[in-house]
Amino acid sequence: MDELARRYLLLCLRLDRLSPGFIDSYVGPSELKEIALGEAPALATELHDETMALSELADRLPDDGPATTRRRLWFCGQLRAMGALARQAGGEEITYLDLVEQLFDIPIRPVPDADLDAARSRIDEALPGPGSLLERIGAFRATLRIPAERVLGAVEGSADRFRSVARRDFDLPRDESIAWEEVHDKPWGAFAHFLGSGRTRIQVNIDLPIEVTLIAFLAAHEAYPGHHADHVVKERTLIGEANLGEATMRTMNSPEAVLAEGLADIGREVVMADWELEAELRRIGSEVGLEGDWAAAVVVRNAQNELQAATGNAGIMLHHDGRPEQEVRDYLTEVGAVPADRIDHSIRVLRDPVNRTYSFTYSEGKRIIRPWLEVQGQTNGFWRLLCEEQSPAALLADLEAARSPVGERG
Repeated sequence: MDELARRYLLLCLRLDRLSPGFIDSYVGPSELKEIALGEAPALATELHDETMALSELADRLPDDGPATTRRRLWFCGQLRAMGALARQAGGEEITYLDLVEQLFDIPIRPVPDADLDAARSRIDEALPGPGSLLERIGAFRATLRIPAERVLGAVEGSADRFRSVARRDFDLPRDESIAWEEVHDKPWGAFAHFLGSGRTRIQVNIDLPIEVTLIAFLAAHEAYPGHHADHVVKERTLIGEANLGEATMRTMNSPEAVLAEGLADIGREVVMADWELEAELRRIGSEVGLEGDWAAAVVVRNAQNELQAATGNAGIMLHHDGRPEQEVRDYLTEVGAVPADRIDHSIRVLRDPVNRTYSFTYSEGKRIIRPWLEVQGQTNGFWRLLCEEQSPAALLADLEAARSPVGERG
């Protein structure tokens, strides 16, 4: 690998010691990890200085094509995020919204309540009847609840189905595999940890109530065509073919995470239409002995995905506006339609040192990727997200170019 990639990997490994949880996965040279772990923790100022030096090095990358331009933008965003984390680790106070914008290299704005109102209205129409909306959602979820001991098998079975439809559209490596595990007491619902050589360990937090609809969502988001597919394709294209050493590292709270989570959230729509998802939910329900209104279940699941953006708004209320926790709980309940059996988990996410900012990656990733896919084409664009070194800045530049009159384009 080149000097830029090598120094970047060492910087990530050193920063993770001062800002724990920054590294998502690492499959690069073991000797670099040994160097970073074998030395005394670096000073925050030293790490910040290195982000500046590497930014200058990235700026000097030769202008030899679109891939290099994307690489320069990718490094620019990653290093800006790392510089902010280094400053924060050194004791600098960075306001919540300023930190989020520096971490993800995009302007952050609350999701309009009107958008969340529209999502709740779709659920209201799909679940008519007496009682409040939350009561109806709760009753509906109860009919689709899967016993904890059946969850892992159900997710694996659904992942097999999503693997088939993902392979229909995308050239996934033949030797990829997933090891599934159930875990407890985590500030997340599921986590895909890439192990390298086409292998991913996906952990599912079975402490949380899980319904048939969430089974399919987890299978698509964590496995195919989501995180696992993203990892194994980039391992082949960026690491194996392009020899980009930086691709052996995946990080949290950085611009690459915005696209990773947006990609994983949108992936189901790309490989499986709503009518196909309805059939998959029916199949899962049959496997575990449940019957349900699967058409309504699709509507509710899609709307709940959009309501997830309320978590970011709640983070702004809690950490930027200084609102009392009870007010944030009420907002998540009334606007985000977060059920009572998940509200404590939502607050735990917002209090977690890593996830308090990471929650924006989902809604912001979708906000950027959706219009970009409209320009690129769903299948072609999604494949580019899987196999190229993309960044929010690169996608926004593409969108800006697409909006410009032909005569004004460079």
